[in-house]
Amino acid sequence: MNITSPPLHVHEVEANLERLRERVPDLPVSGVLISRLLLHLGRGMASLFEQQIRPFGLTEAEFRVLTTLFSQPDGIAHPSELCGRTSQSPANMSRISDALVGRDLITRGSSAHDRRKMVLRITEQGEDLVRQLLPKLFGPVHDLFEGFSEQELAHLVGQLKRLGLRLDAVMAQPAAAERTA
Repeated sequence: MNITSPPLHVHEVEANLERLRERVPDLPVSGVLISRLLLHLGRGMASLFEQQIRPFGLTEAEFRVLTTLFSQPDGIAHPSELCGRTSQSPANMSRISDALVGRDLITRGSSAHDRRKMVLRITEQGEDLVRQLLPKLFGPVHDLFEGFSEQELAHLVGQLKRLGLRLDAVMAQPAAAERTA
């Protein structure tokens, strides 16, 4: 499998952080190391999934939006709802929507309840593509988490959810410059 993300040499990163702590004594080494690991894992996992998705002419973000629509009972959602569910900015959601509409994988129209609101709906062609492509990701997911027990995975999910909530809370705070002004 051709992964474009270079391997992370954790021991080298740890050594670099220890040397950095010598120069900046209050460096939060564990927090920085965890941040670097999460960034590396995110990039690597996106690359892994992108390899499976790219032959179908989709980006990983487009496929995430498509599967999120597919998961809805009626196959519809407002773009603003999809932003939160797929970690996309409104501008990127517009670009993704345009691409998916252009491929006839989704439609875009006005809400029946509020004509000012836009609604995205997955098409039959979009549903067929999700049904065809999603199983191709099962193998890489199984390979990635091989050797982890269900208990370990549940614990990891809990810790990542907790970290995600903290990230949301920190990002909701005013910028550090604003807090000290």
